[in-house]
Amino acid sequence: MISEIRRQFHQLTNIDPMRMGGGQKEVFRAILNGEAVALKLIRVYASDQERTEREIAAVTKLNSDYVPEIYDSGKCRIFGEERNYIIEQFIEGGTYRQILDSRPVQELNDVLFLADQLLKACSDFETADLVHRDIKPGNLIIDPGGRVWIIDFGLVRHLDLPSVTPSGLFGVGTPGYAAPEQFRNLKFLINIRADFFSIGVVLYEALRGYNPYFVPPTNQLEIIRRVEQQNLPRLSIPGDDGGFSEFINALAQRFPSRRPQSAAEAIDWFVQIYSRLRR
Repeated sequence: MISEIRRQFHQLTNIDPMRMGGGQKEVFRAILNGEAVALKLIRVYASDQERTEREIAAVTKLNSDYVPEIYDSGKCRIFGEERNYIIEQFIEGGTYRQILDSRPVQELNDVLFLADQLLKACSDFETADLVHRDIKPGNLIIDPGGRVWIIDFGLVRHLDLPSVTPSGLFGVGTPGYAAPEQFRNLKFLINIRADFFSIGVVLYEALRGYNPYFVPPTNQLEIIRRVEQQNLPRLSIPGDDGGFSEFINALAQRFPSRRPQSAAEAIDWFVQIYSRLRR
């Protein structure tokens, strides 16, 4: 397959597989003009084509320091099969899931830094009328300098475009991280507040060492039921005056009306907390 990819993408060198298999997407690391890039090959399915196009459009129009840049995209044929392709900035580092798997409980200062960057990314999303809808540890990359990068915009919602998900069906998202309104497909309620919910769960997990919606282990429908019926338990965080715990709880409220109503509101609230705790 590598030889076929080399023929299709002659501008790329040092092509190495990163994620292969029979799924929808295969990922390769390569070099373009002396810079490391990621090449993504995505199988073309009629049912998913609109989502793929919206993923590309979302990242292309975003101007964010927390999202890898897309350099090129289009369609190609590999072994006679049509694929969508994306060539984007390659981010060195590991996922936040890998970090949590190796050290489940993170230091308060590290989680404050994570919160700061995720909220700033949300401000960029809100400006672009986008909702990521799949913020979770596996979709966050931490580079060697500590910067957080948000990847995988396959479930992105363009607020200025009609929804792709048919009405009357369950919405999309990852159980245990996605907001209740996502799974209920309450389109009129889905905005940046849905991403706040996911961020609140990630921050809680980083400080507590586990996602409470997964404990005890159970099936996905039960996890969704818990998300709809239970708010996160209150945290007791060493070094916190109670403000950060309250903020996390507010981000992940079941009802979107009880979360911060905009990125600006969330950031203003967080800055007050951060300034107190960093003294």
